[in-house]
Amino acid sequence: MTCQMSEKSENKPELKVVIESRDTASKVILIALVIVLSGVLVALLTTEAGENILGLSEEGSGNCGDGVDNDNGGQADEDDPDCYNNPELWEGYDENRKEVNRDNDPPGAT
Repeated sequence: MTCQMSEKSENKPELKVVIESRDTASKVILIALVIVLSGVLVALLTTEAGENILGLSEEGSGNCGDGVDNDNGGQADEDDPDCYNNPELWEGYDENRKEVNRDNDPPGAT
């Protein structure tokens, strides 16, 4: 802290107080925290897991080619009617379709 007194032409004293922060450690910690939190946010927004955590993806959606029962209906991928263009006849398997209807999964594999 620096204090200065000076005389003005009207003989009135002027007091000037300057406060300097020398605590750079707290500034470095704050900057590092902002960088880390920004990285976590970017990671969440760019991954499917992050989309699920943040609620950005469709409910029950998943890739029919991932080997996972995404709609929790009991069957995954080739055994789930959601993965077929014509689910009644089990025709037109498409791994890019989404498993979204858990109620239409048969009790056993086809």
